[in-house]
Amino acid sequence: MRIASAWPAPAEFMMLLLLIGLLGCSAPATDFSQFEQEGSEVRVYEVFGMDCPGCHGGLEKLVNAIPGIRTSKANWEKQRLHVVLQPETQVDDSAIHDAIKRANFTPGKRIR
Repeated sequence: MRIASAWPAPAEFMMLLLLIGLLGCSAPATDFSQFEQEGSEVRVYEVFGMDCPGCHGGLEKLVNAIPGIRTSKANWEKQRLHVVLQPETQVDDSAIHDAIKRANFTPGKRIR
């Protein structure tokens, strides 16, 4: 006699995780022009090695911890990182590249 379990079957569990991951990472695109209008500098960097929807969270957390950073948004599909600086703040590109490396990704060039 088999006892019914409250846990889903492995295949169902994997589908549930995939669905949660996709829904959780489908946030609307950020309009960076609003930050520029407020006097913040917006930079865009290439980031190589992000290959799943969950990759961006750790990178954003590390970049956001850099003094002078207002916010950041990574896009794993486009392999890009948008960084918004606090108004009238200077942040060296090497600090951003260091955060990208600490997140276990490969920094590319600064596009903007």
